[in-house]
Amino acid sequence: MWRTVLKIVFFTFYYRPDLSAGSFRADALTQALSIKLNDDDELHIITTHPNRYKSHLVKANNLDVIGNTTIHRIKLPGQKKRGILAQAYSFLFYAYKGYKLCIELNPKFLIGTSGRLMTGVLTGITAFRLKCRYFIDLRDIFSESISDLLLNKNRVVSKIFLYFFSFLEKYLLKNASGVNVVSEGFPEYFQEKGIDTSNWSFFPNGVDKEFIGSLNNKKLNKDGIKTILYAGNIGSGQGLENILPEAAKQLEGSFLFQIIGDGNSQDNLINQITLKDVKNIEIIQPIERIKLIEYYENADILFLHLNDIPALHRVLPSKIFEYAAFNKPIVAGLSGYSEKFMNENIPYSILFKPGDVKGLVKSILKADKLSFKDGDDNNCFVEKYSREYIMRNMAQHVLSKI
Repeated sequence: MWRTVLKIVFFTFYYRPDLSAGSFRADALTQALSIKLNDDDELHIITTHPNRYKSHLVKANNLDVIGNTTIHRIKLPGQKKRGILAQAYSFLFYAYKGYKLCIELNPKFLIGTSGRLMTGVLTGITAFRLKCRYFIDLRDIFSESISDLLLNKNRVVSKIFLYFFSFLEKYLLKNASGVNVVSEGFPEYFQEKGIDTSNWSFFPNGVDKEFIGSLNNKKLNKDGIKTILYAGNIGSGQGLENILPEAAKQLEGSFLFQIIGDGNSQDNLINQITLKDVKNIEIIQPIERIKLIEYYENADILFLHLNDIPALHRVLPSKIFEYAAFNKPIVAGLSGYSEKFMNENIPYSILFKPGDVKGLVKSILKADKLSFKDGDDNNCFVEKYSREYIMRNMAQHVLSKI
């Protein structure tokens, strides 16, 4: 029986082998979509060469073809620069190249996964030009995030950015054939902006198969010092420099903090460590997930922190799902929806108020006394929030919007 070949373009700024939450999510959704499409259908990923961290600029091909999936990688100019203007220029370069490539491909349907809004805007503009439908996977509320971050610097600029990006968000989301959010804390914000969210879907991040079934073969530390591990972005949203150096100083001799990651606040963190003469914080550059698992297995406590600003009250960090795959106490400085989610779903988590050094120290000492048998606490969570299961259902939902 004759059928029309389906051609889909998926815009994602980050993709494997890049190390980021957006990369892992896009990869998982791509695999789920590929399975559900026919062999003669075409799924095109338009992304960039690895650029998330300047310390992890691994090589990748300009073009990869895997079955019915083709990955197009755009080489960005000045990848080692990390200023706001440099990032804006890099995205505009990606948007220009990606737009031209998508027009040439002439797909029937577009997908955009957007943590910084503009990849979503690129998806919407290209769909308007091609007169086709599009789907948005919304991973952040950019208008609120950028406004909150600028609020302390310049209130006028903050309001201008809020108005401008709110306008873009409203246009983008109202005209999409489908919108998914990774946090149930998002819809209320957009409802207040007059956007109908009744048909939006909720497919969060999840536990990747690489982390499921780990042996948890922790090595014994002969000096008795316990290890507290943080793995992820070191940015303004995490605010590690505001809380870790002081807390670590108070726990010297008993605990070692390992920080695996990179980001625009790493220098601030290092400066605070030096200023306070902290000896028990070790900063490790981003590493591949196979190696990261070894650090997870050898840790005693896992740590997470987000600054207490309105935009971060609505998010649900992907790191929660990664941590939850291991039978380890999780100490987290969170507020809003993520705090509620952890309280309801992860019994081996201990939460404190963001930025509260005394609360962090108290939580670590409490976590150090926790003990539970392998598998007793996290099997239900891992089964419910398996990334493979979530993405399989999300792929079916996305294709239903074509």
